[in-house]
Amino acid sequence: MNRHEILAKPHWQPNAASPILLNMPLAELQALDSLVEFKSAHNCTELTPSDCHVWARLNGGLNAIDTAIAAMLTADGTAAAALAPLRASHASLSACERFEGISRKPRRDYQRKISLDPEDLPEYWHQHLARIRDRRDDGKIKLAPDLYDRMMRKICQYGWFLRENGMDLDFNITALRAFYAYETTRTSNRGAKLRPATITATFNDLRDFMRFSKAYPKTLIKELDSLLVKLRDRGDMETSQKFAALANIDVTTIYPRAHEILKRVRKYANPAHRHIQRNRAMAIAVPPLTPLRREWHDLRFGRDLIWSDGRYRLRDYKLRKTRHRVGRETYPGSVHPSVQHFVDTRLLQDDDDKYLETLRKRAEEQEWPLFVHPDGTLVAEDYVSQVWSTEFGTGAHICRSIVYDIVFSISEDATLAGMLLNDHTSQQARKKYTGDRAKQAALAAAGKEIGDIFDEFNV
Repeated sequence: MNRHEILAKPHWQPNAASPILLNMPLAELQALDSLVEFKSAHNCTELTPSDCHVWARLNGGLNAIDTAIAAMLTADGTAAAALAPLRASHASLSACERFEGISRKPRRDYQRKISLDPEDLPEYWHQHLARIRDRRDDGKIKLAPDLYDRMMRKICQYGWFLRENGMDLDFNITALRAFYAYETTRTSNRGAKLRPATITATFNDLRDFMRFSKAYPKTLIKELDSLLVKLRDRGDMETSQKFAALANIDVTTIYPRAHEILKRVRKYANPAHRHIQRNRAMAIAVPPLTPLRREWHDLRFGRDLIWSDGRYRLRDYKLRKTRHRVGRETYPGSVHPSVQHFVDTRLLQDDDDKYLETLRKRAEEQEWPLFVHPDGTLVAEDYVSQVWSTEFGTGAHICRSIVYDIVFSISEDATLAGMLLNDHTSQQARKKYTGDRAKQAALAAAGKEIGDIFDEFNV
């Protein structure tokens, strides 16, 4: 908007001929006009730090504040009443922008050190991959969209291992056993051994490559199946450890812990630290009622999460792990009203409640991430699980077991609702995530029914 259009507005008419306004840099006049209109739209009789902070959040952040301060100094000098709240909001935004935490993209880019370049794969492997791709494109093989890429990555990793150990680049029992021994003993970049689920995924992808290529004998694929049985046995041990962690969690303490963190936010002097604590509170309170696996970091207002009928709801959302399946229904998730104020505080931060509706609307228009660092960078993919691990000793995956614990206490039939919440389609998945307490509750209920039956015979 140019100077003539701005000064033609009704609120500038009394001063439209002012030399100060006529000679003020256009950017400053635009910022001043935006602030005046914001003040009028939100019935601000006197600007407060919260008013200026919200205006800045909606209009470019620190640059907007800097320009507005310059405009105030040009128009009214150091005596301008709005300078104090503008500078207070500038200090708050600066503290968040200087946030020195570890900012990570959802999927960090890194150079793989234990993998061949695809161009270095043997020609016959490329031929197998080409046939698999053709059969997939013709609909003869039903693959998850990313399965072809996963197979490519894993055979590159397998090929690297063979080359490093002076072995022929081929699939045979000796090579597979050696690779199995390597995978089950090597450590990740964090210095920990690979989880059984990670190794199982690797060998599943290798087996799929061998199976779909139709170039390897069935005896070799059966040998790989035997290795996978061992890995699944190890995975069962991890599952028992998960339920041991679940047994140590009193589900009635989850919400109070989140509320305690939220209540203590004001004790932090630094706005960036207050932002972090609100993130932690939301990461604890919201997932148990909507178990989304490792997808919380990727949710965005407007695109995925909308405010509708007094509730934050997922719109046309399909869970990442299963969305590729034909006919997959959208996930009917929402943020329960009892915990939606944790999402409200994420939007408001330190600002006045009167701006909640405005911030909700802007968040949806601009598709703000649900979880974000104080400086605006995205949180890590496993952020929510990291919070749960520090608070409860196990990752957020335990939320699916918590759902089954709760619904099992109602009735076994209610577990059908639990399956829907957890996006599980098989009874096997339900059994896997049903903890000991839920099973004990079911046994107790069954025992009571049997006891009642025998009591009737004794009458």
